[in-house]
Amino acid sequence: MFSRVPDSLRKTISFRLALWYSAFFILSTVSLFALAYFLLASTLRQHDRDSVEQRLQQLAAQYQATDLAGLKKELTRETRLRKAKPFFIRIAGPRNTTVFIEIPDQWAQFDLSRLEHAPLADPGALIRLPAKDDEAVLEIVGTPLPDGGMLQIGKSTEERDSVLESFGWIMAGVMLPMVVVGVLGGAFLARRSLRPIRQLIQTVHAIESGAMAARVPIRQTGDELDELGTLFNGMLDKIATLVEGMRNALDNVAHDLRTPVARIRGIAEVALCSEPGPDMYREALADCVEESDQLLQMLNTLMDISEAETGALKLHLEPVNISELLADAINLYQHVAEDKAIIVSITAPQQIWLTADRNRLRQVMLNLLDNAVKYTPEGGRIEVQVCSRKNGVEIRVADTGIGMTTDELLKIWDRLYRGDRSRSQRGLGLGLSLVKAVVEAHKGHVNATSKLGAGSVFTLTLPVAFTSESPFPPSDKPTLTKM
Repeated sequence: MFSRVPDSLRKTISFRLALWYSAFFILSTVSLFALAYFLLASTLRQHDRDSVEQRLQQLAAQYQATDLAGLKKELTRETRLRKAKPFFIRIAGPRNTTVFIEIPDQWAQFDLSRLEHAPLADPGALIRLPAKDDEAVLEIVGTPLPDGGMLQIGKSTEERDSVLESFGWIMAGVMLPMVVVGVLGGAFLARRSLRPIRQLIQTVHAIESGAMAARVPIRQTGDELDELGTLFNGMLDKIATLVEGMRNALDNVAHDLRTPVARIRGIAEVALCSEPGPDMYREALADCVEESDQLLQMLNTLMDISEAETGALKLHLEPVNISELLADAINLYQHVAEDKAIIVSITAPQQIWLTADRNRLRQVMLNLLDNAVKYTPEGGRIEVQVCSRKNGVEIRVADTGIGMTTDELLKIWDRLYRGDRSRSQRGLGLGLSLVKAVVEAHKGHVNATSKLGAGSVFTLTLPVAFTSESPFPPSDKPTLTKM
């Protein structure tokens, strides 16, 4: 049957699920009918046995009370009152010779002579006597009589077999539509269950055809397939965002690489066109090295950001005293800040420890301080605050610089972004992108607030998962360092 099914259909999950659904449903139905048949047969068999034993006790008591003659009179009277004779009755003498026998006329023919030649059975034992030309069986139970004889009462299984045969035909008639229902129901359930998978496949094909905006329809059922569709759409959105970011980054890199490459070319052309001399060549080579260093710095920073964003950045975790790290970073900008008469202060506990990558966090602090010093006018102020929070360590860098607009705040984390008012300052536009990537690699987050002309505030939060106990006794007393 299944060999006629095309291979392409047999290999599909829908066909196999439909087959399994149908097989399970049909086997369950057959098992249920078989159990019902067995219970019905057992119930009828027990009912016949109980009725036979009840009749046996009744006639045995009658025989003890009135002897054989009285028993015959009672049976004759019962025969007159009712037409049906549901029981086989036999009274045997001490030598197992038949003294009295009564068998309903409508019953099948049984070889009763076998009862006379067979030894007397134990009281209560069931004797099964098959019919001569029929599948019916005469089930007989006997009890001894006071005079040494045996009273035997039996009942044919014809009526019981007729009921079971009728039930079997009914079961067979019900099974055919149940099989059809099982097959159709299995196909329907398999098709309905795999509908989200087919929609997922259609979405993938649509994306392969160039429809990058295609998404899997979400049914809002909350089941596993709905969750799969949601995750797949989220992955597509993230991929689209990354592709767009890569496109923008490549555009920005291509744009920003023009200047240093053009400078290197210009320096080389000037050197070639000038009068030859060691000093002139040395100066040209020095300028080329400087421009090359800037290019390498840009590329290395872009690689660090990409590794951090993709989770490939290796962090060398160790206990770090944040207060000490910030103090060292501020000392590096001491002379630049003094030249611009900028006051830099730090408010932090003497020791606040964090398990992190020391060099990467130092990069983060230096980039934030570089931005703050670069865009804060003379006579301004920069405040750095460190404190412990319930969910981690918070570092806050605030300045009184030129500030940013709302549109600029939305773009400052983008790679190679530089605002119009920052074009005059030397830089690559990668500092804040690196800050965000490194902080998120430490499972933290960073945000910025700013007001045009009133300064900016950058807040870093590193989670508890990366903090550790200080190896030294902590001090709750904050220290204040000014520059």
